[in-house]
Amino acid sequence: MMAFRDDNTTLIRMKRDFDAFISSHNDSRGVKQFKLDDIGNDSLNDRSAETTEAVSVQALLDKERQYKTKEAEYIHGKSELIRLKTKLSNLERENKQARIDLEQQLEKALTEKTHESNRVSVISSQLKRLEEKESAGRELLAECRRDLDRQRAKFDAQILALQKEKIQLSDELQQEKDACWEKITELKSEVMRRESELNICQCTLEETKAQLKLQSKRSADITSQMHECGELKLKITQYEQKVKELELQLSRLEEDSVVGKAMKSQLATFQHMERQNRKLLDENTYLKGIQENNLLLKEQHESMKAQVERLEAKLSNFHATMAENEELKQNLDKWENLDTSGHKLKSPTDLSKRVAELQNAEAIMLCHQGELQTNLNMKDVAVRSLQDQLSHQQTLLNNEKAKQNHQADLIKRLQRKLLLVTKERDGFKRIIDSYESEVTVSMSPSSTSAMNRVQLLEETVQGYKKQTETLERECAELGTRLEQAEKQCKQLELSLSEKQMKVAVSSSGLSSESDKQTILNLRERIVHLEKLLEQSEQDKNNLECRIEQRHLQGDYDPTKLKVLHLKMNPVDVELGRKREELTKLQEENARLRQRIKLLEENEGKIEDLTVAVEAKLKEPGSSKDIEEMRSQLSLAEMKNKRLMEAFKVKSQEVREVCYQLTGYKIDIPISNQYRLTSMYAESPSDFLLFQ
Repeated sequence: MMAFRDDNTTLIRMKRDFDAFISSHNDSRGVKQFKLDDIGNDSLNDRSAETTEAVSVQALLDKERQYKTKEAEYIHGKSELIRLKTKLSNLERENKQARIDLEQQLEKALTEKTHESNRVSVISSQLKRLEEKESAGRELLAECRRDLDRQRAKFDAQILALQKEKIQLSDELQQEKDACWEKITELKSEVMRRESELNICQCTLEETKAQLKLQSKRSADITSQMHECGELKLKITQYEQKVKELELQLSRLEEDSVVGKAMKSQLATFQHMERQNRKLLDENTYLKGIQENNLLLKEQHESMKAQVERLEAKLSNFHATMAENEELKQNLDKWENLDTSGHKLKSPTDLSKRVAELQNAEAIMLCHQGELQTNLNMKDVAVRSLQDQLSHQQTLLNNEKAKQNHQADLIKRLQRKLLLVTKERDGFKRIIDSYESEVTVSMSPSSTSAMNRVQLLEETVQGYKKQTETLERECAELGTRLEQAEKQCKQLELSLSEKQMKVAVSSSGLSSESDKQTILNLRERIVHLEKLLEQSEQDKNNLECRIEQRHLQGDYDPTKLKVLHLKMNPVDVELGRKREELTKLQEENARLRQRIKLLEENEGKIEDLTVAVEAKLKEPGSSKDIEEMRSQLSLAEMKNKRLMEAFKVKSQEVREVCYQLTGYKIDIPISNQYRLTSMYAESPSDFLLFQ
């Protein structure tokens, strides 16, 4: 509106000046006054006066041209003024937006500070919990040590008891060996007597073998004759085939003779064929005689076989009769001789009874000998199993000692880790304090390094949290393993007591099936314990690998190692020198770019180029400001992002806690509205809405 009023006043002023000019010109010539306001109304009246006033019209046209130029200048100035006003309004708007952003960043920084303080309190509570867990772990380790000492004493007592049992069993074994040796001597004498009887039987067998050799020679001759008969049969079949071939040839020759014309050659061949036919007939008669001889030989062979079978039957009957004869001779000798045992046998029935009694006594002795032999074998097996158990118990004891040493080493390592964790906890506290002191709204470019350092510190905190969790899991695993070891020790004690009872029962005469079952159970337990040992060794290797990895990552034992910090670190000096060189190169690069830009703008025609370049560089450059603004903007965005993430996590945690504790869930469907839902609501549409 102000601009519009200014435009009207300038137009009115210009009209007044123009009217004054026209009036002065008309007064000098005696012409009536001309006003611009009356142009629209009196245009028809003044047209007649234009021819007489040529000079005044020319001046009027000049004034109009000047007016148009002034009007164009005015319009240009007006547009420039509007552009400057819009630029000013934009700058004011940007300034307001920047002020609003700064206020928002300040509020977010304050909220972040509150969140960080809450986080510090949570971390401190977690550290307290970790301290309590460490104390509980120490108590568990002390209890484990006491349990191991008790188990060691129990195993020593068990080993002594097993050694005593071994000595007793060795004495019993020696006694059994002596008794068995006496029985073995008696049995050897009996075996010698039986061997003499065997020699007599072998002589009779040799005689029968000689007779069998003669019969085998005869059978060999018969088989050779049969072989010759087979060869003759083959020859007969060959001759028969030749006869058939000749008959075929004859048939062919007959056909050829019907067709052929040479009768002489046919007659000659016919005579030749007759001679061949005669020869073949002679051969056929000869072969028929051979075949008859072959049949005779077959009949002779079958008769010889029958004779051999009859002779074998007679031979077997002969042996049986010989054995009966010898038995009868022995009986006669026994009857003829007097009884040397002092018993006067009056009849053969008494003698047979006496023989039966002796045979029964011998059978009873043999049964008793078998029982003693089986008992001896069982005792040997029991002694071997006890020796194996003793060796296995010794190996188990050695393994338990090794495990105890390993657990002692683990306890030392855990104590070292505890020291490291306490030091790390103090370091975390210092880091949190420094972070609280450094959490301010800093718009300088150096805040990027601070943010990076904060990120690195957060990553280290997460790593240490994971490490504490792994240590807690390892402590729990060690506790479970100790419980398993206690259970296994109890099982071993029970098995040893059962074994002792079973050994006592077996020594009193019980069966060996229970011993075998206990041996199998012990073997299964041994296999199970070996598997547990392998698993513990694997866990040990894994822990050693983790410790080595920690050492490689830079972890160290402060009780053994010390870190030296150099006051004049050559690496830091070299880094500073590299930074200075980089800044110099960047400045030189900017100077050269500015020089090229000035030369391009002035087309190479410029004086004092270096002075102009320095002056241009001293001016506040837009690129540096843009880079600084970009860095600040990226930092602000990162802060906002982190704050939003933390806020989301915390708000979700608060909602979950409220939902679990109170049973009500709070949601924000839109801004300035809060929806309260109960977990006991009948439907999800039942809720309370607050605004």
